[in-house]
Amino acid sequence: MPTPPRLSLSLLLMGLMLTLVSPLAAAPVRETIDGVVHVKNPAQASGGVQTLQMQEQWRVGDEDDEDIILGLIPRVSSDADGNVFVLDSQLNHVLVLSPEGDLIRTLFREGDGPGETRQPKDMMVLGDGRVGVAQGFPGVVIFVDKDGTPAGRVKISGTDGGLFSLVGCEAAGDHVIMSGLSQSQGDLPGTSNRNFFLSHFDEQGVETQRYCASHGFYDFSAFKYSEREHLPPFFYTFAVGADGRTCVAPDRDKYAIQVFAPDGGLEMVIERDYQAIDRSEQEYDDFRAMLDTGLSTAPFDYTLTVEHQAPAVAYFHRGLRIRDDGTIWALSGRGIRELPDGILASFDVFDRQGIFIKQVQLKGPGDPLKDGIFFVGEDRVVVVKGYIESLAAQYADTTALEAEDGEASFLGVVSYKLEM
Repeated sequence: MPTPPRLSLSLLLMGLMLTLVSPLAAAPVRETIDGVVHVKNPAQASGGVQTLQMQEQWRVGDEDDEDIILGLIPRVSSDADGNVFVLDSQLNHVLVLSPEGDLIRTLFREGDGPGETRQPKDMMVLGDGRVGVAQGFPGVVIFVDKDGTPAGRVKISGTDGGLFSLVGCEAAGDHVIMSGLSQSQGDLPGTSNRNFFLSHFDEQGVETQRYCASHGFYDFSAFKYSEREHLPPFFYTFAVGADGRTCVAPDRDKYAIQVFAPDGGLEMVIERDYQAIDRSEQEYDDFRAMLDTGLSTAPFDYTLTVEHQAPAVAYFHRGLRIRDDGTIWALSGRGIRELPDGILASFDVFDRQGIFIKQVQLKGPGDPLKDGIFFVGEDRVVVVKGYIESLAAQYADTTALEAEDGEASFLGVVSYKLEM
């Protein structure tokens, strides 16, 4: 039966209204709360999903590589020339590789003298070419020039007093951000206070701006270790841009990225509608076993609490990056779980105004839950095989994270070019 003319017109108008209203309904909402702009994005990016194919360029450290032996690799960085810096916290040095993957030189060595380090936690490359490694306890940063000449040793100090330990670090130009904790004796015998921080430090190692902070308490007569309390996400989920902006995701359960101006003022909070996802049973057991192994060496009884829900931003994967164009790339808990076949990771991309402009899927081989992804230029990434085991070694014996077949994961560094 033919549709009446008036009904056809009504359906046409309704279709036009839906076409116009849907984009408006999905548009981000900007509002100012206590003087800070909050950008609340929908679940879907305005520009959809972009897939980048990973084309292997070179690799080092695999079973056939007799020239380079790798230990534990918790961090990879790069410089303006495209050279790749690989921190080996087990062998206490940094490998400098050319853009083609050739070994240029080795920086640092084990020891306590100039240009020497012991079990460094993290690494940063400054704008003047110096390379710094952050040593856990006592909290110091050891520097060398790009040719390996010792360039100083800076002890970290802050407003809390107590003893300082470092966990993470990053630099853009001469803008240095570090995470860690200070510890001091509690008011009662057998207790200890922990103040966790993410802060900016000057050239003398003095804290000048604190971005995030939380508190942990240890009672060694009835010790309780909690992932939520004692492993704050901002230990690892922070990034520094070339213009000195800093972003951080301080809340493990909330998809909220805080963006700070170069002077340290909070200028924006980026949010996104996000549905939480749980760790798999195997993930949960592995993570719990890792922490349990570390605690088991303590000379007292303890209880351990680990979260079943995965963090909103993947903190152990260093899930925040600021690219050279000022965009912020976030690796969510879903971005490394339940992915399409062949996808290693899915990043959420926000522009300088905090708008969720697209998702970028990296298509290539790897284990999303165990491999680390580091951007080393506009169109290159370096994947560290066995990265999570390397980072976890800072907390415990990584045999707790062995593969299901009982064999340790392959440790290697692979460079890829990203192509449409």
